[in-house]
Amino acid sequence: MIVLRRIQSANKFISRQFKIINEFKTGKFHTNSLLMQTDTKDVMNIEINGKTLQFPSVWLRDNCQCEQCFHQSAKSRIIDWSKFNLKVKPNNVSKDDNSLQVTWDDGHVSKYKLSWLKFRSFTPDDQEIYTNTLYKPAKVTWHGNDFSKVCSKHDYKEILNSDNALYNWLLQFSIYGVALIQNTPDSETALDSIVAKVGFNKKTHYGEKFVVQHVVNTSNVAYLSNNLQMHTDLPYYEYCPGVNLLHCLVQTLSKGGENLLSDCHYTVAYMKEKHPDEYKILTETEVEWSDVGCENGNEFFKLYRSPVICLDKQGEVIRINFSIPQRGAHFPGPIESVRPWYRAHSLFYELNKNFSAKFKTKAGDILVFDNIRLLHGRNMYEDKGNNVRKLIGAYVDWDEIYSRLRCLKVKLHSEDRI
Repeated sequence: MIVLRRIQSANKFISRQFKIINEFKTGKFHTNSLLMQTDTKDVMNIEINGKTLQFPSVWLRDNCQCEQCFHQSAKSRIIDWSKFNLKVKPNNVSKDDNSLQVTWDDGHVSKYKLSWLKFRSFTPDDQEIYTNTLYKPAKVTWHGNDFSKVCSKHDYKEILNSDNALYNWLLQFSIYGVALIQNTPDSETALDSIVAKVGFNKKTHYGEKFVVQHVVNTSNVAYLSNNLQMHTDLPYYEYCPGVNLLHCLVQTLSKGGENLLSDCHYTVAYMKEKHPDEYKILTETEVEWSDVGCENGNEFFKLYRSPVICLDKQGEVIRINFSIPQRGAHFPGPIESVRPWYRAHSLFYELNKNFSAKFKTKAGDILVFDNIRLLHGRNMYEDKGNNVRKLIGAYVDWDEIYSRLRCLKVKLHSEDRI
């Protein structure tokens, strides 16, 4: 058996030697040091700023930045994929202080800025930098006791007139999930200008904007003056609005009317550590969310099924669904899971109440919060003849927030690597 393995090993060695000799004869043997380091998986090792980084040849060829392969104004790849060679090989590689040039086996020449490559490298550290710098800023969770520290304050006119102020607001908001815009004009259209600086709003069956005011025969319990339990808006939408903006035109002078806000990412982390069974139930058990009614002559019957806590494949929270009024009566699961789910649901609610912040906006404030991260509610209040509480609300998708944030980052902090 040992003799057989030795013979097999010797044959493999001889085979490799013949392959090298043949490559010398055909001119396919690369003497360039960068290619000498190419491993059996066809990954190029490129030294950038004293650090050796690996890039697959197929990825480099796919991401060629020349005008034949990449449309410069559309910022889009235009390679004819029907002719793309997945087994593409480099014939020659050269590098100077700023760029890498590769001549491929089909004669095509690609050139890459080293800073561009470094920003897109495959190392875990560099990928994390790319994610937090350009993709989405890392979120920071908070307890209600720290609300005054995390809720950044911004001036309405500065946001409209300064890209730096707009960028700072969107950045702080994306990190903490809440921010306050102050000194807003006393106008029902003032919110429109803020939304326009981001992009456009999200229209729902409540309209492009909505008025939060006491209405007796209402289609939504938010339009009442009694206690509004903590919740997320519109959990019955599969494409749920990500951001809620509430412009306070008139605040109640009566006792009450305070906003309640809780960071569910903090609560979820707490439950995962302290109550893992209940955490697991809320991440795995689908429930049905519902809204049925009529608004401005438009009948609606919305249903959507999803867990309270939605996770991505890395186990990170991507969406919270929670609303006692908008939870449907149908439970789409086995009967034995009902009671455990209710216990987990109640625990989640109580923890968020315990971890929540309480504060009261004033006229001219726009409260902006992450609708798929935070629970929000409001304490009971009482209208008077000369003091009727009134807010104007609008929704914006997170896609628009992150898009504007990236545009501003490129504009204000332009770097070749991006």
